[in-house]
Amino acid sequence: MARVQPVKEANKKNQTKVQKSNTQPKGKVEPAKAPVKKVASKNEIMFFRLGMSIIALALITVAIIFTIEYFMNKDEEPGVFDDYISITASDLSYLTGYDDNSGVYGDFTYFAGQESYAELFSLINSNTEIYIFFYSSSALNDDVVNAIKDADLEGKAFFIIDLDKEAANLGGAAFAHLNLDLNRTNLLVTFDVELQEFSIELRAVDIIRELSKI
Repeated sequence: MARVQPVKEANKKNQTKVQKSNTQPKGKVEPAKAPVKKVASKNEIMFFRLGMSIIALALITVAIIFTIEYFMNKDEEPGVFDDYISITASDLSYLTGYDDNSGVYGDFTYFAGQESYAELFSLINSNTEIYIFFYSSSALNDDVVNAIKDADLEGKAFFIIDLDKEAANLGGAAFAHLNLDLNRTNLLVTFDVELQEFSIELRAVDIIRELSKI
């Protein structure tokens, strides 16, 4: 008769072994470590401060440069009569004053050979009429200003004098023959070199009319 093996008992032992293996304690899980914060060294702090100082200095320098350029450009704004030759009372005395040596008005030789008067000298030697416009830069007449700009003055001996700067120097006997009314803010003197005659316009409307004839 065949012998029956105790299968159930063997299976029971295997199951017990599996259960024991499954119930063994797991390894301990270490908590994640927080990143260590790096502390800046003294050299790094020094370089950082130095860099910030350089940037601040650069910004201040740029701001100063732009401010200076702004005010320089503002001061250099073109004037109303920048395109015309401006003269002084002293220049006018040589241009229209009586010359005892020659017996005529105007000593043009004074302007000869001087670089700063090269254009003026060329104009007075190529024109028989010289125009001198007296104006007050602080009280400009827009109608007169526009008439001057509209006039064909290219190649003409047309010169200007600012009364705000030169009026105090124009009251002497050397200018008496011009009949200047220095209480006016606009005057136009015409000097006919050939006829040795002077004419003057005092009113704005008359000045505008004469400018249209030039």
